[in-house]
Amino acid sequence: MDDKAKTGLQHVPSSAVLSLHSTRSGIIARGRHDAASAASNPHYRQAIADYNAGSFAEAANSFRLAAEQGHAESQYILSTMYDSGQGLPQDSTQAALWERKAAEQGHAYAQANLSFRFYTANDFAEAFAWCQRAAHSNLAWAQYNLGLMYRKGEGVEQSDTDAAYWYRLAATQDFPEAQQKLADLYCIGLGVPLNYAQAAQWYRRAADQGNAEAQFQLGQLYATGQGVEHDYTQSRHWIRQAALQGHKQALRELKRREYRDP
Repeated sequence: MDDKAKTGLQHVPSSAVLSLHSTRSGIIARGRHDAASAASNPHYRQAIADYNAGSFAEAANSFRLAAEQGHAESQYILSTMYDSGQGLPQDSTQAALWERKAAEQGHAYAQANLSFRFYTANDFAEAFAWCQRAAHSNLAWAQYNLGLMYRKGEGVEQSDTDAAYWYRLAATQDFPEAQQKLADLYCIGLGVPLNYAQAAQWYRRAADQGNAEAQFQLGQLYATGQGVEHDYTQSRHWIRQAALQGHKQALRELKRREYRDP
């Protein structure tokens, strides 16, 4: 349950299939008015059709035409295509340029990716500033990343209370890593009151989504009867689920318990 062990910040690439009316578009458009909307920009519409048909070079060309007209979603997607070298040569400089243009228009995914770019360059102050903007657009993985930065004091004064606040916002959107981190805080009473029952509830929600650390920690709570009734069968089940994903502590724990298993 150590946030300082690794960065853990998340970077989410563009979807393999694009839609003119996706849930993502609804999130990123919050508080922003495109110069040319998704419904009316012909270059963007053509780019979507080409992309979904697998014609990535043609899609990239149309996204660029729309991006040059100030279309934020096209700027963002073009940046991801430059990052991955999809339909055009891989170019991190061009990726950063178009990502920045979209981010400055309030595109939450671009803001979060720009934050990640600054983070990997160890510019934590800029990373925090852009992550905060994306988090305020209700983007769950940006909220999670912001929680991590508050927890570790990167780009901002360390605050477990603020970390818990942002983890909770992401957790209530069913973001499993945030659910697991929030449960960790309840287990040790940092930023929130010590509460094993709350910890167990959040671990369970993350565990049900396949989060290995949450599965292991839930198994431990069942083993000790903290926050849940002591149940060896449930404890073994969840530790085994974590072990199946290669969780090292779970693998060691299963080996230690072998004599008790049927």
